[in-house]
Amino acid sequence: MSRIKQLAGQTVIYGGGNILSKIVYYLLVNVLLSYLLDGQNAEFGVFGSYYAYASVLIVLFSFRLDTALFRFGSEDKNKERAFNTSFTAVIFTALVLIIIGCFTYEYIAPWTIAPDRPIYVRWFAFILAFDIITLIPYAKLRLDNKAKTFAVFKILNVIISIGLIIFFLFLLPRLPDNLQSLFPDYPYLIDYVFISNLIASFLILILLLVKIGGVTFKIDPTLLKKMVFYITPLVVVGIANSLIQYFAVPLQEMFLGLSDEENLTEGGTYEASRRIANLFAMFITAFNYAAEPFFFKNASSSDRRLYYGKICHFFSLVGGLVIISMSYSLDIIQFLMGRSFREGIFVIPILLMGYLFLGLYYNIAIWYKLSDNTKYGALISACGVTVFLAINILFLPLYGYVVTAWATLITYSSMVALAYMIGQKKYPIEYPIKKIFTNIIIISIMVMSSVYLKTMVSTGIYYLLGALTVCLYVLYAYKAEQEEWDTILKIRKT
Repeated sequence: MSRIKQLAGQTVIYGGGNILSKIVYYLLVNVLLSYLLDGQNAEFGVFGSYYAYASVLIVLFSFRLDTALFRFGSEDKNKERAFNTSFTAVIFTALVLIIIGCFTYEYIAPWTIAPDRPIYVRWFAFILAFDIITLIPYAKLRLDNKAKTFAVFKILNVIISIGLIIFFLFLLPRLPDNLQSLFPDYPYLIDYVFISNLIASFLILILLLVKIGGVTFKIDPTLLKKMVFYITPLVVVGIANSLIQYFAVPLQEMFLGLSDEENLTEGGTYEASRRIANLFAMFITAFNYAAEPFFFKNASSSDRRLYYGKICHFFSLVGGLVIISMSYSLDIIQFLMGRSFREGIFVIPILLMGYLFLGLYYNIAIWYKLSDNTKYGALISACGVTVFLAINILFLPLYGYVVTAWATLITYSSMVALAYMIGQKKYPIEYPIKKIFTNIIIISIMVMSSVYLKTMVSTGIYYLLGALTVCLYVLYAYKAEQEEWDTILKIRKT
């Protein structure tokens, strides 16, 4: 199981660079904004809405060429050609995005959630363009197994962003007036967060280009045609996943059935809790960063039998520990948000379970990428986003923003089931379904117990029972795959 150990190590490195750095960023930006905007939940809704639209646009304009680089650059002889082709293509799409943002922002702004702030459209055109271009160098670092370099740049991005936000929000107001006059004066707090993001994205792009060096602006038409054919369905997948994971505020703003201001306020309340739950989704992202190139490089029939099922089970075990720990810590987690946002904290356990199924989906649905059957990925994602939108449109006016959390859980679980059933026919992979299903039931019971025990026992007893529950789960997770855990943790048997 040395390769599983290698995957675990890569995940830790990507996690250290991606998760820990983003946790620091979340703890600063989201906590800071939720306290500074306490009582201004609608403003937090604007903040979340723009990043929701950004998550969709970055998929659309990058055209998932970073994934195409994995597929067609896995072999050393094709790596340089695939990199140059994908990089040149995203340069073109990034320039198109900048042109659109610079010349049409006043016409686009009235259609956004903040029509009186057209400058946001221009800023995000540049932010998205820089981030789209950096996707390809980041993908190359992953393809070259340079996880530590990848992590360094992710951490550096967060350090630059945090430094700029602290400067604009805390240091700049304390400078003498003559120095303050050197910097633009913006009317909203989130303006400074957006500007910090813009500057950091530009600097990281420059540093990445210096690091990788040797970029040749050249497109291989034959290879690009193959890439486009392969990734077109994946664009549908990416857009669908972005809608499901990030599009809560726009949907709630449109369908909650209250006034525009009240809808946006409710959306801001939900968004604050969703961003806390998204800390677990970051763990999933770190795992996916390591797992995707691993699966492409270990795609033989024997490897599928040896590794894929165990990796999926391992993910569910580790993910369960994160979910249970966070569910029993909600009383502490609530202080990561301003007081007016805390009423929405009850949606976090629901979202955590939804994100667990998202991670399982990334595992189980890998077959359509490995077998070049990406059209099935588009089909599954289209079904998923249809379910998600239908639940929100029908039930948001009746039950409020909790509907979006349940829609997330229902959607991802149905996508897992659909991906598994189709995959077993098109690209059979042996998964320990009984073990994984048993683990999901155990996690669900422990999460529900965290909710109901809260109303039944004192705070001290509650935390004692929570600690005991976590310890019991750790013991169960270890016993479930003891031999492999011993290998990963370098435990020698006597």
